[in-house]
Amino acid sequence: MLRSLRNRMKRENEPRVLILGLDNAGKTTILNTLGEKEENPTSAPEGPTQGFNVMDLNRDNKRAKLCDLGGQRALREYWEDYYANTDCIMYVVDASDQRRLEEAHAAFNEVVKGVPSVPVLVFANKQDLATAKTPQVIAEALQLSEFRDRKWHIQGCSAKTGNGLEDGVVWIFQACNVA
Repeated sequence: MLRSLRNRMKRENEPRVLILGLDNAGKTTILNTLGEKEENPTSAPEGPTQGFNVMDLNRDNKRAKLCDLGGQRALREYWEDYYANTDCIMYVVDASDQRRLEEAHAAFNEVVKGVPSVPVLVFANKQDLATAKTPQVIAEALQLSEFRDRKWHIQGCSAKTGNGLEDGVVWIFQACNVA
């Protein structure tokens, strides 16, 4: 019953994208910034996401459903409840927080184990800050080159300014073969 309900919620040729990452990485800010370009935007609340936020993304007659999940340690154990019918992972890393890169890597490994084969977009967020590490440094910290079983891409971005976000959206549509 639950499986058929999930299948009905998913439209044909509309990828379901999970937005994951540690708390304070900028997941909800990315969702809100992408939503600003929508005709009927739905704004997620400010502050830490306590559960999840969902948004329909429309660009050039292409659609995707974005699901932003809270990244606090206590909520991460529930991420796997959302893995079914996922077509792409958007993993957001706070590129300015060097001390949490190891934790971001551990959480990332759990995600890719739980959702095999789907494409992964990594946003190296907060590139507008002077302390931000480059996308190359973030790729090395996450050991992205080890993932040969899937398409992946790393994109530097700033959720605050919007720089880099649309490039990531274009990659998602290409990786998910959305015509």
